[in-house]
Amino acid sequence: MTKHFDTGVGGGSGDGKSRDEAETGIYERPAAGKFTERLGSLADAFEMYKSEGRSLSVSFENDRLNEIRQGESYGISIRAVKQGKIGFSYSSKPDEIDHVAQSAVRMAPWGKPYDYQFAPKAESAHTREPDAACGELSVEHMVELCDKVKDTIKAIDPEALVDAGINGGVSTTRIATSRGQDCREEDSGFSYFVSARISEEGNFLSVYRARGASRVIDDAEILAKAREAAEEFKMARTLLPFGKGKYRVLFAPQTVADLLLPIAVGVNGMNIARKTSRFVDALNEQVFDPRISLEDDPFHPDSPAGAVYDGEGVPAQKRPIVERGVLKGFVHTLSTAQKCGHAPTGNGQRSVSSQPAPGLHSVVMAPGNAELADMLRDTEDGLCISQMLGTFTSNFLAGQVSGNISLGYAVKEGRCAGRVKNCALNVNSFDVLKGQIVAISRQREWVGNSYLPWVLLDGIGISAR
Repeated sequence: MTKHFDTGVGGGSGDGKSRDEAETGIYERPAAGKFTERLGSLADAFEMYKSEGRSLSVSFENDRLNEIRQGESYGISIRAVKQGKIGFSYSSKPDEIDHVAQSAVRMAPWGKPYDYQFAPKAESAHTREPDAACGELSVEHMVELCDKVKDTIKAIDPEALVDAGINGGVSTTRIATSRGQDCREEDSGFSYFVSARISEEGNFLSVYRARGASRVIDDAEILAKAREAAEEFKMARTLLPFGKGKYRVLFAPQTVADLLLPIAVGVNGMNIARKTSRFVDALNEQVFDPRISLEDDPFHPDSPAGAVYDGEGVPAQKRPIVERGVLKGFVHTLSTAQKCGHAPTGNGQRSVSSQPAPGLHSVVMAPGNAELADMLRDTEDGLCISQMLGTFTSNFLAGQVSGNISLGYAVKEGRCAGRVKNCALNVNSFDVLKGQIVAISRQREWVGNSYLPWVLLDGIGISAR
């Protein structure tokens, strides 16, 4: 199930019952049955989505403690069907469940057609154990750790301004439908962010490391990533000239994620249903280099976005999206699956205040057989790109990925020798991932909810001024 917290990290709730549980029994199965019977008398079909959680975050900005935030969240939403139309309503107040239900029924005449069925009773074959420690974090320890991050970066480059953040939380989500589904999932989440930056006239530089997980991440990893960011920051302060042209370009995992965005958009069930994706009739066709394999894996133990059920109560699945370059699957909600004549895939993503939309859980890209050091040597006189800026404006449906290179390095003698400025690229992912791959690394890293390698591409046009 999709996780939403004040801090933006995943989580599940504690053992205590909230006020609305005592009043409506939403988490007690017999009482939930009584509630669903009441709603069933008002609506032809319904779905109830409830989520609550707690979170804690600490942030440093410009070398100083900036904010400590502790939050609790609650939300309930209901989709109710009346005369073939769906009404939707939600609230963040525990005592408004009856009001939400009545509002959903009242809104139904102006809603979208109910041309599919809510989730039927189905139990997932998988389980996920939350890490209770994510809900038991110590403010004192979090502040101390952020201080250590600051000291670690300052020891390598005293001029760096340090930003850092640590977040943790737990939550519980439950979905019940008029077709008999009644599933509950507990989640936990933890994330960190560390950054070294400097802002001078005509020169802004920021190097960061970040990661999320469903468990508490060791202090040692966070401090190691702070050292790594600081060392890269120090190297990046050396500027090297770089002219426009076509080069071999090594894409770090962060920018491989940008290259994969057109694929995520292309396999999205909304675009398949609208027939705006180039993949509509491409299932089981060779669309990429045979070295490209992508899985949607909601059960990966290190994923920050795992799930047993999706946001509609459909059991999640581990599924190939691209297998050895061959397109193998799309991602659907119940609605888009019905429109396309496909089986549901368990990919409905949502928050309490939004209706489900198709989305990938955890994208896992298969590793290659190349070592990163060898790939750097093969990038000689080319470019290594760590971060892009502005790619969200690209035409992903057409495969386009364009933007400024916010952090890129000229490669000399098998290493990143210095940072380049005022460079940009514009590539078509569908083309370059089919015919321009030189190598894919054995090493992989988590970038958001994706586990990705480095990818070396040939003949990439770079513009510069």
